[in-house]
Amino acid sequence: ASFAPVAGLPAFRRICVLFHTALARLLSKETGLQSALESYLQMKRLNSKRVWVVVRARPFNDGPGCVRIGNQKKVSVTGSGTSQGFEFFSDRAFGGSATQEEVCGYIGSRVLPHAMNGEHVCLMAYGQTGSGKTHTMFGSLEAGENQGLAFRAVNMLARLLQEGGGFAGLSVDFSFLEVYNDELYDLLDCQKKLPKQRSTQAHCVPMGLTRRHCKADQMEEQVHAWLREGAATRTVGKTVFNPRSSRSHGIVLLHLCWGSGSQGQKSGSRLLASKSQSLRPTAGAETRIYLVDLAGSERAGLYAMDQDQLKEGEHINLSLSALGRVVGALATGKCKHVPYRDSALTWLLKDAITGTSARVCMVAAVHPGHAAESASTCRYAHQYSALQTTSGTKVPDLTAEVREQKRKVDNLKHAFQKALEGDEYGIAWTLESLSGTVQPTRNARNIVEAHPYLSWTQAHQTKWAVRGQRRDRSGIGRTRATVDVPEPRAPSDPPDGRPLADALAAAIRQLAASGD
Repeated sequence: ASFAPVAGLPAFRRICVLFHTALARLLSKETGLQSALESYLQMKRLNSKRVWVVVRARPFNDGPGCVRIGNQKKVSVTGSGTSQGFEFFSDRAFGGSATQEEVCGYIGSRVLPHAMNGEHVCLMAYGQTGSGKTHTMFGSLEAGENQGLAFRAVNMLARLLQEGGGFAGLSVDFSFLEVYNDELYDLLDCQKKLPKQRSTQAHCVPMGLTRRHCKADQMEEQVHAWLREGAATRTVGKTVFNPRSSRSHGIVLLHLCWGSGSQGQKSGSRLLASKSQSLRPTAGAETRIYLVDLAGSERAGLYAMDQDQLKEGEHINLSLSALGRVVGALATGKCKHVPYRDSALTWLLKDAITGTSARVCMVAAVHPGHAAESASTCRYAHQYSALQTTSGTKVPDLTAEVREQKRKVDNLKHAFQKALEGDEYGIAWTLESLSGTVQPTRNARNIVEAHPYLSWTQAHQTKWAVRGQRRDRSGIGRTRATVDVPEPRAPSDPPDGRPLADALAAAIRQLAASGD
């Protein structure tokens, strides 16, 4: 075992109990080998993991609150409105004392390195209104310790790119849009309304969306400025529980366009070092990073201060419900249809929220003072964590492909049956037509109309319509001509379109045996 590679040790100790015991004894003596094995297993877990769920509770000064966090992973919600309470284990849970640097550092170190291998990444904040989603995602728009995940993610990406070999051959495009009242608006173009149409067939990117371009080595400065510009034009409003509540879903898109010079880079992630060669992005590929700040779910009539806010809250709840149906359909793995088009939000995030096309991290923001809403958020986070495996998310595509193949098979069967029966100008595939003579059928109307003295009358047409559609082709309006079938070709004869004698005899014997 001391001569075996670290990657082979897990399989080595599964051979039998004696091997397992011997390997455990060896690892207890050699701490270096034990550390290498633990690092390798951690790398394997992170490579296979596609969905992370992080819970963050906002600070609460009016007592202990309804949210309890234990062992940095267990989340418990108790209090009125939660019946028997709710608890689940997340990937990581942060209390009210956690700083932006701690939360963003954990998320960025787990998810962002996958973008260096060409995989799409989605960072999403979800929760009730006033729970701290926008603070987690954007925070302070000025530089400082309160900057949010969006700004810090850009800094982390720049650092990973620099560690991975520089910015050669890489360009960055930036887009910022919002979903307001189930409509798409471009925040970098005076809130221009966008159609729900793809710019390309491969990606769910709205047609006409602004894409601002910058060089990779200037990404931090340029993208920070564009983030401030887009966040300043986003639709916000004052509600009962939040003086500056987001009234729309904000989506930031970072497009990393890999050029020919980026293929020679080394992987910037130590966690993914073993797969960097196989997952390295190819020239011309595009990696998208989604930064999503969802609007908070609201109870009708409790948070709105006027009729416009009541309508906004209705659209917010409808889009979040559609998102919940999509997640629920994918989590079961038995769905025949995923309702992506039920809302503009789910249509836009189709490539980002499933865990198949992208690595996803959802930050579930909870308010310790609102037990019912916090429990609902945790239930949704628990359901979202069920998207760890990719097989369930591929079921809809596989089901659609099976339906398409069945449709093709049915069409081929119908065409084959039609060929067996023969058509108006063809020859039916029968034993007589293959062995003796063929009787091609010609349309009598064409012959009559082509004749210089005859004419096709209404009586001919009536008789043809009534008696001319028989399956045996013996109705009025058709003439038959008997033509001898040419002799089969001998193997020594040159190819001239005639079938070989042996092949024709085999086909006749097979038809005779089947009784057709």
